[in-house]
Amino acid sequence: MAGESSSYVTTGARRLAAIMSADIVGFSRLMGKDEEGTHERMKRYRRDILEPTVSEHYGKIFKHTGDGFLAIFDSPLEAVRCAVVIQQTVAARNTAVAKDRWLQYRIGINHGDVIVEPDDIYGDGVNIAARLQTAAEPGGVNISGGVYEQVKNKLVCGYQSLGDEKLKNITDPVRMYKVLPDPAAMERAQPAKGLLRTGAAVAVAIIAAFSAGLWFSGRVGFERPVAPTASSLVPSAPTALATAPSTPEPASPV
Repeated sequence: MAGESSSYVTTGARRLAAIMSADIVGFSRLMGKDEEGTHERMKRYRRDILEPTVSEHYGKIFKHTGDGFLAIFDSPLEAVRCAVVIQQTVAARNTAVAKDRWLQYRIGINHGDVIVEPDDIYGDGVNIAARLQTAAEPGGVNISGGVYEQVKNKLVCGYQSLGDEKLKNITDPVRMYKVLPDPAAMERAQPAKGLLRTGAAVAVAIIAAFSAGLWFSGRVGFERPVAPTASSLVPSAPTALATAPSTPEPASPV
């Protein structure tokens, strides 16, 4: 069944897993505006969206961290699918409330080695997922380079490279990608490198040709265009052929 795996119950075991870290954007501000209403909406989102969606994608929520949660998946592919579904479902649910009361999640997903306890998970793999989540946009999903290599040709998504980032308390830089659920958004988010190179080459060629033309005209002595004089702008008088009416010839007698 979805969400069931014997690999989750081994105490203190190390394992390779996809880790999802998520939290709500501006939760303190939302609580300040409407404490009870925000808390109730958060609980409904957990019950109606987060928990069932994670389970449907064969994952498990290990713990809720205040306004966020930490989940683990056997498959990076299922983890990214789950994240996209969560963000799209939350966005649809938000349309029923005013924009200043929206609950929006940031999500980060990493693939790495972790220590699994019955109620928590530990290790750099978890820390990197948390840093990716912090760097994500509201309603967005960031993934590590390791996750990207696992899913890049298997999902109908676009991916925008954010480069190698030095994350807090992580020794080595981490390659980050932003998930674009709409594949066409890739071209809007980041111009194609080939197109940029082609445009630059054309611009250089035009400038070079223009410069060469100026040098050549100076060496050979090409005539420059002469500005029109006032007299040349006055229309010439119509000719007699243009104005004189033609007289028909008399018909010849038969």
